[in-house]
Amino acid sequence: MSLAILGCSIVENQRLVEKNVFVREGKIYEITPSSDISNKRDFDIIIDGRKKVLLPGVIDAHVHFRVPGGEHKEDWTTGSCAAASGGVTTVLDMPNTSPPTTTVDRLNEKRIIASNKSIIDFGFHFGAEFGNANEIEKARNIASIKIFMGSSTGNLLIDDDAELYSIFELAEKHDLLCTVHAENERLIKLFSDQAKFNGKTSPTIHPLIRNNLCAAEAVSKAELFSRFVGNRLHVCHVSTKEELDFIKLGKKLQREGRLSAEATMHHLLLSSAAMLKSGNYAKMNPPLRSKEDISALWSSLREGVIDIIASDHAPHTREEKDKPYWQAPAGVPGVETNLPLLLNEVNRKTLSFEDLINFTSKNPAKIYRIKNKGEMKRGYDADFALVDMDIEQILSSSNVKTKCGWTPFNGITVQGAVEKTIVRGKIVFDKGEFFLNKGKEVEFTRSTTSETE
Repeated sequence: MSLAILGCSIVENQRLVEKNVFVREGKIYEITPSSDISNKRDFDIIIDGRKKVLLPGVIDAHVHFRVPGGEHKEDWTTGSCAAASGGVTTVLDMPNTSPPTTTVDRLNEKRIIASNKSIIDFGFHFGAEFGNANEIEKARNIASIKIFMGSSTGNLLIDDDAELYSIFELAEKHDLLCTVHAENERLIKLFSDQAKFNGKTSPTIHPLIRNNLCAAEAVSKAELFSRFVGNRLHVCHVSTKEELDFIKLGKKLQREGRLSAEATMHHLLLSSAAMLKSGNYAKMNPPLRSKEDISALWSSLREGVIDIIASDHAPHTREEKDKPYWQAPAGVPGVETNLPLLLNEVNRKTLSFEDLINFTSKNPAKIYRIKNKGEMKRGYDADFALVDMDIEQILSSSNVKTKCGWTPFNGITVQGAVEKTIVRGKIVFDKGEFFLNKGKEVEFTRSTTSETE
């Protein structure tokens, strides 16, 4: 199967230029000036890309597709379709499922499920828990060792300094990336106990229970440990100005490429004031922050302190979110709204197209060392999002594709929409319609030969 996208605009040297993009056998075959259409008859499918922008497919490095154990919230069919509708062509799934992905057998079970259900490509993070070092060493082709320094959805937790240090040593030995959910569990418990003692039950206390100190202390510890050990470290969902200060310092002191960081659209666009209006529907870990923290996050994007933007897609049902605060789970969906929200920021001149590509495609591929993904280069996988920058749409809980059926961005108007999503040369989403495709596990490369089959 071959594909030609004619007259589309792509980003070259920080500007949009009109090009033809040709695909053969799932790979980018050639990129030519838009005037050169001499060989278009040689291709099976012709797409008119005029007045559209062709972007590398989004790599969402942080999703929770809830399988196994949470299929009532999301599964690989609904999750991958939601992703495709938002221009996402690859997702990296987190390990805090039920049971958690902390053994090779459970990892292989997830691989089978995803390969049979997903219409987009995928990879997996592997969970760290007390005593599973042997399983980590046996795991092959994983995105990272995921470490929960603070409790979140699921029961994975590493809150012991010696254990954290040992996992970092193991990661350094095998050239594995450590990704951390950085919150101090003991401080969270202290502030939770105080709130319960004082009879607090409103969701508005969530940013106080898991306050900036909880996040900053954990990030400072993780960065310092990794600097001593020498392992690669990636900080998930950074949300506070204090975390950014430690990450900025760490990037100056560590070797280049050893420390990276992620932001999410909910932390970039929503403040803690949303808890007043939305209650538990705005409850997430780490929580929404102040306007000052949001401003610091946007500055960090421009300064290169934040490397990627991911969704932290963490769906829960309305029934679960409608429970009292202390019983309601934390997390919000986002895999299908990330790119439209970012396109709106490009239209607003807050970000450039090059920024968008770096944060959502190029940098995730680089940090996670995903082979042949993230850029428009000859021989790379033909993963694309064809977008119309002129279409205005209202994000609505009534038409999201995620199984949970709601979005924290309900009612927000954005300019910019995904028309088509293409995975390895196959159209999987086109103007609201989905098409069958067999998603494939991505390949993670290593800079050493320590990992052998």
